Amino acid sequence: MPAVNNVGSSDFDAAVAGPGPVLVDFSASWCGPCRAMAPALEKFAASRSDLGVVKVDIDDAPDIAGRYSVRSVPTLALFVEGKPVAAQPGMMSEGQLAQFVDQHMPAAAPRKPVTQDPNRPQVDLDW
Repeated sequence: MPAVNNVGSSDFDAAVAGPGPVLVDFSASWCGPCRAMAPALEKFAASRSDLGVVKVDIDDAPDIAGRYSVRSVPTLALFVEGKPVAAQPGMMSEGQLAQFVDQHMPAAAPRKPVTQDPNRPQVDLDW
């Protein structure tokens, strides 16, 4: 099974609606930079188990491209719970894809604050 799944108008909403983040590659079959970026996108997608990656051909799904104001291809958009949180037009390398995604990923669940053990005395280090 490929790491990048192709989606269209009928299954786009379901593809991005899950609780996990989804990277969407808006592209076109006639787009040279889109074709050039495809191997890096596949490799990136295969390396990330915390992220879904889908590809939307804007010629096959112009309604989806219009809904998200995609004006150039390739355009990468990160969706969380069905909502776009970031978008970036232009071709990206595998490293740039990782940087874009990591920069816009939702923060992890907040950590539980550390509390003082009531059985151990508090040490005052205010000199």
